[in-house]
This record gives sequence, C-alpha cells and structure tokens, in this order.
Amino acid sequence: MISFPWSLLLTTAFAFTGLVCLIHVARHWNQTRSRTCPDVDAARMDLVVHGNHLVMSIGMIAMVWVSTGTLATWAQVAFFTILAAVMVIGAIRIEGRTLRISLASHIVLNAVMVWMLLAMPLLMAHQMDGGAHDHGHSDGSDMAQAMAQTSDWAAAVNGAAIALSALAAVWWLALLVRSRRIGIHTLCHAVMGTGMAGMLALM
Repeated sequence: MISFPWSLLLTTAFAFTGLVCLIHVARHWNQTRSRTCPDVDAARMDLVVHGNHLVMSIGMIAMVWVSTGTLATWAQVAFFTILAAVMVIGAIRIEGRTLRISLASHIVLNAVMVWMLLAMPLLMAHQMDGGAHDHGHSDGSDMAQAMAQTSDWAAAVNGAAIALSALAAVWWLALLVRSRRIGIHTLCHAVMGTGMAGMLALM
C-alpha cells in the first residue's frame, strides 16, 4: 500500500508505539483492580488510552502493507468510535486543562483513524485514475470526471485530518520539551500523531 522506504519507516514508528503501549498495559493491568490505587478512574482511562493506541498501532502497520477487508475495516471503525466515546466521557469528568487537552488529542487521533479506514478507497483512487483516462469512450471520461470531483473533497478533508494529527503531535512534543526529560509515553504519543499525519500524506 505504501512505497518503500516510507513503508519501513512507518512500520518502525508504529511498532515502537505498539510496543510501548503493550508494555504499559501489561504492567498496569492489575492497577485498576487494586484497592490501594489512589485514583481508579484515572488508572482505567490510562489503560483505555494505551489499549486504544496498541490496537491503533497494529491497524496502522496492517494498512501500510495490505488492504484490509470490509469486515476488518468496520470492526476497527466500531472499536475506535466506541473508545473515542469513552474518552469523551473521561474528558468531561477529568480535572485539569493539560489532562483534558491531552485526552482530546487522543480523541482527535481516533477520529482521524476512522476517517483513514473509511476513506482509504477515495484516498488511493489516484492509482486507478490513470486507467480511467486511458479509455477513449464517453463512459471512461465520465468516470474520470467523477473520480476527480470525489478526490477534491476527499483531499480537503484529508488535509484537515493531516493538520489535526500534526497538531496532536506538536502538543505532545511541547509537553516533552517542557518536561525537560525523555518521557517514553509522551514520545510514543508524539510519534503516533506524526506517523498518522505522514501516512495520510502518503496516501
């Protein structure tokens, strides 16, 4: 789906984010059941975020190399939509502007992921556009014109999705700089946003 060397670079990026989230979920899974946990709700939301990005990383790696089937696509759309709704509820309940913005960035990336899954046929339509132009018949011309019109609005929405992904990445990079230390989870989320923006730009 994505040409070399970008396919290798994106795979490496999402393998990193997936590994970080997998380790985090494995280490903190029992924390939400512990009676000594100071904030169970925050711990559960933390697991939701990292579990969400773990599945997202796997889905992104799959999209780099293969075209996911209809069933797998809709299953992912349902998954990321449901978790986005859970995070919206969490954002309403959570206190602190920084935490709310951070959670909002995860919600944005979920929305971008849903867009990417549903719009992939439109985003990749340029690969078939050349074949449509090769036909001299009127039906071929009509098809090419329809594809061009579709790609215009798809490109506009995709541009907005790229900007939002990049904005999420900038937020996490800003937190990384402000903390003055290498926070692996902050870096993970920054890489996720950057990788998604790059993936959309390459489609």
